[in-house]
Amino acid sequence: MTIIVEDGTGLANSNSYCSQDDLDTYCDDRSITLAAGNADAALVRATTWIDNTYRTRFQGWPVKLRAQALQWPRIGVFDQNGIYVATDSIPKEIVQATCEAAIRELAEAGSLAPDLDRGGNIKELGAGSVRIVYGANASAQTTFQIIDGILAGLLGSPSAFTARTVRG
Repeated sequence: MTIIVEDGTGLANSNSYCSQDDLDTYCDDRSITLAAGNADAALVRATTWIDNTYRTRFQGWPVKLRAQALQWPRIGVFDQNGIYVATDSIPKEIVQATCEAAIRELAEAGSLAPDLDRGGNIKELGAGSVRIVYGANASAQTTFQIIDGILAGLLGSPSAFTARTVRG
């Protein structure tokens, strides 16, 4: 597998937001030991999951619209501090979230977006004296709180008609 890291120009053939070196540095900084496996493939799966999961919640729109392979770089994005995100860069939050997702994919390939039996709508599950019953509005999918937290400052309303007001 060939990994092509998005460099901030809106490449038509990129398939990852970060390299294996980026992943290794991220893990070293946090004393995380990666599971053995194909890190490049995990990074590609992680990037695909990030784009598919958050595309409608990211602020702005892709710089080259449909001509670029990935959702980033984007136009019209402000971080949680109101600072404009450069249109020729991949924000550190995107790289960090991709690393977190790749860690999970290396530990268990396909774990980010597993096929759900009957859509994951479990009414009751039991083993011995233990019972699990999900509420009617419970999501059928796993929530990755660390990834949601990392990306929170880049998420906004999915509406194309929102505007940011800045007081001067």
